[in-house]
Amino acid sequence: MYDTLARIEKQLAAIELDHLRKTYIATRPKFLERATAIQTIPDFWPTVIDEAPAEIDQRIQPRDVPALSCLTGLDIERFEVKDADNGEPRSIKLTFTFKPNEWFFDNKIEKKFYWRMSHNGWSGLVSEPVNVRWKDRDLTDGLLELVVALWKKELDLETHAAKACNLESTEEYQILVERIQRTPQDAISFFAFLGFRGHRISAGECTAAMEKAQSTVQISRETESSSEESPPLPDSEIYPHGEEAAAKERDTKVSDEELLSDSNDSDTFDESNSLNKQERERRPNKKTKIHA
Repeated sequence: MYDTLARIEKQLAAIELDHLRKTYIATRPKFLERATAIQTIPDFWPTVIDEAPAEIDQRIQPRDVPALSCLTGLDIERFEVKDADNGEPRSIKLTFTFKPNEWFFDNKIEKKFYWRMSHNGWSGLVSEPVNVRWKDRDLTDGLLELVVALWKKELDLETHAAKACNLESTEEYQILVERIQRTPQDAISFFAFLGFRGHRISAGECTAAMEKAQSTVQISRETESSSEESPPLPDSEIYPHGEEAAAKERDTKVSDEELLSDSNDSDTFDESNSLNKQERERRPNKKTKIHA
């Protein structure tokens, strides 16, 4: 009975992934066309951020606001999709584009999220930290730099096959964890999102886990339950909600009507039309305001 159910579930999952790939390939040109149209709307992205739900707003610190007000583009690419029949469509790349500003040397910042499956059945998004080139003040107050330093140390240990050295015993790890422990989560910059890593699952482990899953058809209530539970993140994780935030960006489908509301002035974005009036009225006061 469970064998049959498992086989059907795998077939459905394969169909859904195939549909996702084909839909992405078919719609990508139109999304790029829409992105070009958005460029003609002044303050579009700052306005969108102003209207973001509370769970996003609460992760934006007042010090983040001037930098986010320079945002001119946000692109979501399923970068591992090669064509309509090949590639992992659940992996995504977020590209933030900024106009020239006093915060970043680079006008584009990219963050990749890789879909991975572990040997114990957990699956989700993992990432690597982004090394931001700050002009003056690091809005994460050094946290992002510490994450990058630990990541480089980890790569160095792997390169030299230093199996005897426990990463948790390194100076980089201890400094980062101590800093995280004395920094309240509600005081961490939105840009710490760029340092999210998630679970340490390599491409090799993912491939082996997927091959095992494909060859195993037996299913039980116990394995069903355990595979859905996410193991604890490492103590060195600076943005625990990173996977949730990235998955929400990936899975959210926003219609043209929601993004490009009719406006009274063709040269401005009509904020009053961007969100249902009743929804705006029942939201708590936002702690940040990007678009004046």
